[in-house]
Amino acid sequence: MSMREFAGAESRNEQSPSGHWPTSVQELNEGERLVLWAFRRWVSGREHLPLLAREFDRQFRRSEARPALVALDGALSDLTRHARRTIVYHQPCCACLGADEVCMLSIVAALQNGAQAAARAMAQWLVRAAGVDDFVAALDVFAECLTGSGHDLPYRTRPRNGTRSAMLRPVAAMRMH
Repeated sequence: MSMREFAGAESRNEQSPSGHWPTSVQELNEGERLVLWAFRRWVSGREHLPLLAREFDRQFRRSEARPALVALDGALSDLTRHARRTIVYHQPCCACLGADEVCMLSIVAALQNGAQAAARAMAQWLVRAAGVDDFVAALDVFAECLTGSGHDLPYRTRPRNGTRSAMLRPVAAMRMH
């Protein structure tokens, strides 16, 4: 079984093995790692776009690579324009995973699972009201491209111990951590 097939075979409603939200890249599945890597490359600077395009050509079906790149670019451009606060992210190869990065992954996972209301609610943590619709619409297209290419992100709706998950506290530029 290839890594892509393995990632698609995982449960779409799961926690990390410890029962908590992921705190490091090692706890992510292949689809989540792709989204995180793409997010980090994009926010690290426009000079990374050729690398991003080549990787999307490799990771996505031919018909979805370009639409995925355009959708991600649109979403992150909206995030840049309408950020509620400074968006914190880590360097592309860092093993750490920050709250804003988990939020991005969670929005994409919610959209893949048809949880539009949850995606919008999480998006409001990152984006001012004026930008939410465009941000979520672009990420929805991105999520569809991911799904079509076999990159399913697990939708972590609540901790396994049955407690309600706490909404992450807000921390409007982007800052590398």
